[in-house]
Amino acid sequence: MNPGTADVVVVGAGIVGVCAAAELAERGAKVVLLEKESGPAREGSGRAQGSLRVQGRHGSELALAREALDRWHAAAQDGDFELVRGGNLYLQTRPEEATLLTALVDEARRVGFDSVELLTPDQVREHVPAATGDFLGAMWSPTDAQCQPDQGTAHFAARAERHGADLRYGAKATRLIETGGRIRGVDTANGPIHAGAVVLAGGVWTPYLARTVGLRVPIMPVVMSELETEPVEPLFAATLRAFGFGARQRPNGQVVVSAGLNARVRHGVSLSDLDGLRHWAPRAWSFRKSIGLRLDWRRIGQQIRHRKVIHPALIPDTSPEPTVDLPLVDASLARLATVIPALRTARRARSWGGLVDMTPDGLPIIDAPGPAGLVTITGLCGHGFTLGPALGATAADLATTGRTERDLTAFTLNRFDGKVAQPQLLI
Repeated sequence: MNPGTADVVVVGAGIVGVCAAAELAERGAKVVLLEKESGPAREGSGRAQGSLRVQGRHGSELALAREALDRWHAAAQDGDFELVRGGNLYLQTRPEEATLLTALVDEARRVGFDSVELLTPDQVREHVPAATGDFLGAMWSPTDAQCQPDQGTAHFAARAERHGADLRYGAKATRLIETGGRIRGVDTANGPIHAGAVVLAGGVWTPYLARTVGLRVPIMPVVMSELETEPVEPLFAATLRAFGFGARQRPNGQVVVSAGLNARVRHGVSLSDLDGLRHWAPRAWSFRKSIGLRLDWRRIGQQIRHRKVIHPALIPDTSPEPTVDLPLVDASLARLATVIPALRTARRARSWGGLVDMTPDGLPIIDAPGPAGLVTITGLCGHGFTLGPALGATAADLATTGRTERDLTAFTLNRFDGKVAQPQLLI
């Protein structure tokens, strides 16, 4: 392949980018993938909890989630990453949560997920005998699974390379090339790569590149925190979620813990927040107890120097390590231990933060909004890791034919031209 040409350039080596590259390469396209970090899954995807879930989603996502889960199961047959088919439990810990769980079950059943159901505490303990603590019930989805996210992403990256994709790490995209209303490729520090289509899957950095062709993509980057315990005895195979904690136990015994539903997140406020203030102000107010705001003076200084609030020059060559909210994740582990008392003595082995690309309505952007040949997939809102394989196939459809059989009505970029609905949950 000529290093300066491709059929399709994919920007970003998170789960969506590598799945898109793999799907395109398997279909015979000449693919170049650009990733500014030193390898795949270095940002949001590699720092996800690793839950592969269908349940607990907006109805518009359920068909994609079902397809994606099937693709995950098929991919796991290669045996190069761990996938546990343990189901998923949304635990109810307060009476007022019953309404939400009932609504989520009804939504799942409306589109054919008849196996999703509400369980009593005793029924929950049939799946998780170690859950001898206090809770009121749960929503159960037996088909859901979990995997180690960096390994799962690496699987699809390797698959892309096996089929001839050119994966270039440490290669930052600096501009989308457009002439005559059509995408013509991507500029990099090492020169342009000419292509007839571009899949833009750059996570929180997507708006900076999209702006080079005149697109406004409303993304708010927030930091979520997680921890991993030292190995403990096998306690549960299901992925657990609740208000206040989320957890899965790896095959090696370590328990990965997050802050769960409506987790407290942090956002560094900068001048770019003024760009989409009409979208973000209502959501920030609705979830004001869950969003910690601070002024990002470093980012503000960069914006003043460049005289731009959203510009590719503001994309770092390597993203700084997000600050972990240790009190939050330690408290989440303590809350988890009220349900599974055997974890009261569990000790934190490591912790990390991850950037999450949030949209104003909590739904992803999956669209070919123009210029012709540009496919934009971003705003996965902390629940998009599962969707990766289905979104990769969707991106391949849009990049090669301009259409897909999947219903993307709820995910178009132009929905933000008007008023958007507020989601029930922040995360």
